[in-house]
Amino acid sequence: MFWRLMLVLVLGAAGSGCSGGCPDVKPLDSSVEPPGLVQILFSVECAQEPVTSIESADVRLAEGGVDVSAAESDWRLDPVTAALETYTLLLMDVSDSIIDQGTLESALEVATSFAATLVDQGQQVSVAVFDGDPEIRTVVGFTTNMRELEDGIAGIGPDDQLDGSTNLNGAVLAGLAVLDAVVRPSVEAELVSVANMVVFTDGVDRAGRETHTKAVNTINKSDHDVFVVALTSSDADAGELEELGDDGFFRAEDVAQLTETFDDLISRLIAEVSKYYRLSYCSPLRSPQTTLKLTVTWEESTDSVSVTYKTKDFGPGCSLP
Repeated sequence: MFWRLMLVLVLGAAGSGCSGGCPDVKPLDSSVEPPGLVQILFSVECAQEPVTSIESADVRLAEGGVDVSAAESDWRLDPVTAALETYTLLLMDVSDSIIDQGTLESALEVATSFAATLVDQGQQVSVAVFDGDPEIRTVVGFTTNMRELEDGIAGIGPDDQLDGSTNLNGAVLAGLAVLDAVVRPSVEAELVSVANMVVFTDGVDRAGRETHTKAVNTINKSDHDVFVVALTSSDADAGELEELGDDGFFRAEDVAQLTETFDDLISRLIAEVSKYYRLSYCSPLRSPQTTLKLTVTWEESTDSVSVTYKTKDFGPGCSLP
């Protein structure tokens, strides 16, 4: 029998504990299984960049407020890169400003190259479009078939537009809902699935169907990473779009910079797969309930996550997976 645990982000003594901090430890999932196995799936970033080299020496455990002795306990930290399945949704703006300024053709060329690189890395890629309409429209579902992606992207044109306005906030919310339906990180899964959303746009929300605050709050609560590629010369727009790009904001001031901007994003996405870790721990406690605190130290700062769980069914025979 498994119990799902409530994970609470706890500020480390020297860490910022907030998005963009260093380190920024983000819990994704956890589980507990009698006779005492506790597992936590988490990611580590520093200033929104993935931290890919966390080792056991960088981790400290405390159970019930008492430090866990490495010599007297059974636990292991594993990077999950080799057991990671990544889904990336590319959400493309087809509003009036994109079409009227002749930006769409160049954006589609870059999108094709972007998708090809991710597929070469073994990622599942999906493409959808949005404008001022309440709904996003899926062009290609998640696939590693590059022919399907090429044909789907090449077929995007002015006829795909339903409303010339820009329902950016609504599109972000709808995209996250798509990812929620496809991917839910599971700590005990042999193959861990994670998801990214990449939003390409040339400006902020104009439709006003959903608020910017709601979109930002939903992104902050989501397990999925959100990146924004913005084709804009407006500093005002860039500031608002950067808030949506919680995990990465990439700005191009003109069409000529799009290829370079997407290349920077690709490098980031490739590195992203190495920021995930799984802690497996055999608890010796037999008390009714306890809390395990995991603290990560990076560049002389710390951040922590804690899980609270019942231990009444714990006993001998626990082994690490």
